[in-house]
Amino acid sequence: MSRRVSEYVLWEQFKQAGTDPHGEPIGEYLPPQRLGIYALDEGSSSEPRMPGHDRVIVEPTIYFPMGKEPGHRDRITARGKVYEVEGETRNWPHPNQGPKGAVISVRRVDG
Repeated sequence: MSRRVSEYVLWEQFKQAGTDPHGEPIGEYLPPQRLGIYALDEGSSSEPRMPGHDRVIVEPTIYFPMGKEPGHRDRITARGKVYEVEGETRNWPHPNQGPKGAVISVRRVDG
């Protein structure tokens, strides 16, 4: 039995146009494209306790078909919220049946 796409997110790829004086990439986001996903695991959230800061960090995981490779500077809009991709796209294997798709971690900081 194969998995089915359960919902769609918007994927904005970052296109680097150079670097700033500190060596950080500068660029723009390409127009969003729809990306069908298998599941969005809402993951964890935390509220770091630091003087002068009132923020919430949310870190979901998104499972989707292989063949797409969101990069670590890309953005994903899921369920009306904008997230930044954290790290690299990884294989999502089944222990006995091999790869079932791909997975990314995303992050949103409010506050």
